[in-house]
Order: sequence, then structure tokens, then C-alpha cells
Amino acid sequence: MDDQRLDALINGLTATEANTNESRTQTPVTPKRKGKAAPSRAKQKMQEEGRNEIRFCTIVDSDVIKKIRIIATREGLQIKNVVEAALEKAICIYEHKYGVIEEDPKKNLKKLF
Repeated sequence: MDDQRLDALINGLTATEANTNESRTQTPVTPKRKGKAAPSRAKQKMQEEGRNEIRFCTIVDSDVIKKIRIIATREGLQIKNVVEAALEKAICIYEHKYGVIEEDPKKNLKKLF
């Protein structure tokens, strides 16, 4: 924190009413962000939909994610691409063993109720 912002903080905490009116006329200094601003979540969501992607969160054993990161680094890939390849392989093995996976919303709904 720079001296000017630190002084403003201290004055705000210890000021009397007489000197608070004086300090209100000063505009606070805000530091500028370096680099690109992060895209908003709405913009990210639109980009994902354009690429037919869905964001999801999961919990993974720390050793597994370490290895995924190592693989991605060694191969020059993004982590999401390594994970997607692993999921696709798992689906392929499953379908080979049990048949093609098809989404049937009516069937799932009947089982639910």
C-alpha cells in the first residue's frame, strides 16, 4: 500500500469531524490493473456455448491431478484437453463393453417417478 493510501486510511480511522470534511474532497487513488482484464462469466459462458463446451467442477485425488498437470506440461497441452481425452477413452471402453450410450430422457423420467 502506498503512503498516500495509508495516510487516507489512518486519517479515516482517527479523523475528527473538522478534518473529515477536508479529506472528503480528495479523490482516492486506485492502482491500475496490469495486463488484460479477466472476461466476465457471461462472456466465458457464451464462448463455451460457441465451442460446445460445458464448465463443470469435480473433486479429484491430489496425486491424480498432479500427474495430469505433468502430462499436460510434457505434451504441451492444456489440462482440460488431457482430462477430456481421458474421459473420452473411458467412455469408449465403457461403450465397447456395454454398448453405445444413448440419452433417453423419457426412460430416465420413468425411473425417477
